[in-house]
Amino acid sequence: QCAAERLRSWWARAEGLPGLLGDCHVASADGAERTCHVASFGIPGAVSLRLDQARQDHVAGCGAFGLLLADPATGAAWLLETLCAHSGMQTQWGMAESCTADRSEICPLLTWDAKATTSLAVLGGLGSQMRRFLERDGFLKRFSSILNRLHGTRACGDECHSLPGELLGFAPPASVGKQAWSPGAAASACEEASVVLQLAKAARALALPWCDAPRILAARRWFDCHESEPGAPYCTGMVDKEPYSGWYTPSTGSVGHYAAAGEKDRLALYESVVSCFKLGVPLVLLARQPKCYPLFFDLDVYGGLEDDPNFDKVKDFAWEDEDQVLSRAIVSSVWELYPQFRGGLKVAVFSSNGLCRRKKRFKASYHLVFPDIIVDRPEKCTQASGKCGQPPAARHIAVRNHVVCRLSTAGGAWGDLPDLRDDLRRCCDSEVVTGIGDDATYLNDWTEILDEFPLWHEPGPDAATGLRLPFTDKPREGRPKLPLGRWRFSSTTSSDVSLEDWPPKCSIEQLRDLDLVEWVRLGDISADVTGELTPWSEEFLHRDALLEL
Repeated sequence: QCAAERLRSWWARAEGLPGLLGDCHVASADGAERTCHVASFGIPGAVSLRLDQARQDHVAGCGAFGLLLADPATGAAWLLETLCAHSGMQTQWGMAESCTADRSEICPLLTWDAKATTSLAVLGGLGSQMRRFLERDGFLKRFSSILNRLHGTRACGDECHSLPGELLGFAPPASVGKQAWSPGAAASACEEASVVLQLAKAARALALPWCDAPRILAARRWFDCHESEPGAPYCTGMVDKEPYSGWYTPSTGSVGHYAAAGEKDRLALYESVVSCFKLGVPLVLLARQPKCYPLFFDLDVYGGLEDDPNFDKVKDFAWEDEDQVLSRAIVSSVWELYPQFRGGLKVAVFSSNGLCRRKKRFKASYHLVFPDIIVDRPEKCTQASGKCGQPPAARHIAVRNHVVCRLSTAGGAWGDLPDLRDDLRRCCDSEVVTGIGDDATYLNDWTEILDEFPLWHEPGPDAATGLRLPFTDKPREGRPKLPLGRWRFSSTTSSDVSLEDWPPKCSIEQLRDLDLVEWVRLGDISADVTGELTPWSEEFLHRDALLEL
């Protein structure tokens, strides 16, 4: 398809046309009907029509829709050229159907074909949405094989042949001057896009069309331009004691560390994160902990082994239960330290569910972000950092320890929380992490579920802790982090109830959904927070949490 759009754009430019050819209605010449539909427009020698049959005397209003998908910038230039070709091309009801090649006349007709196809192309097409439905219905693999068979690379033995001019850029209208058009630069960019597209395809075993190249290339260029030193706001994490590298990461410089120069750069990163997720090639990227940031918890709950038919049933207990026992318990614990939010505490929840390759078990991972509560980071002691004294305990680890202690002591031998604890242990076959007998710590005990590893800031050069950005993936696992929703918890009563009745009932209101880019912004803890730490009631810290600190 991209080769066809290159041919169409270069031929129209050479002929000085005010647009691109395509099937359309034209003004009737015999006067019997005001318009008639013509399907015989085409480039001589490139279509099956004879030379005397291929018409080139009109350009279609929707002629640029294919080019808009293949190369939005050049497609937009051709669309503008057509809209400006005649004063009648733009009406109060939208774009007219077609225009003569000499710009003298338009077809006085408005059609869905011309306007809707162009509008969809301007919005990026329906490729990503169709992909999700094909995946859901189990047809994606078959669809990709048919697509590759019909339109894949032409091969002869071990030798692959490209069409002449296939790496040329797309040609803009002739009205775009030579100073604004550099075929050499366009060819170079096209070659770069081809390489990055092939890398992305190989990384995910996907058949990505050429029209996805601009978004893939934009992501790669962001990382090329924003390499930084260890301690930067973003990193790709470590795999096998090496910084993770993917199709989008540079092969030189301080591999794995990146920084945005300002809000504009940060927004460009968010847009690339969303684009790559939609294309099926999600990035791998962590947001590092600045000195102060919104409170968050990382919950890791394990299910059955890979061959267990009910290996994902743990989700029903961990988050999808009607009583919301776990979420109410966590919020109630937070309220004890931040009672000023009893009137309304917002929580954004993200999930990343799937097979954990290390444990060979199903893993339900939930990230809870409290945007209204600002805490400071705990920092690991390393000889390299020179910070091996006894600094005051950071609030983040203190709050986390308080929540663990409250969950561990509530209910005694019965109640909602002990029942939930027992259900979660059964889901992972009561796998023991350390200890034996009464001293055993189970894989799904509260101290293991509320993972403290992402909380600790590592100051060393190989640091790779943090919280994944929404819509990014876990290295080699294929379980991207997705937003579940936002809720507001509120309560008019204190949490001073009997152990058996804890956590107390509260009001839970679901908040409106967000734009995908705004979800990324909400889940990015690396953005510097201005202002002071949120006041807290330290005197209500659980005594065992104090001992751990």
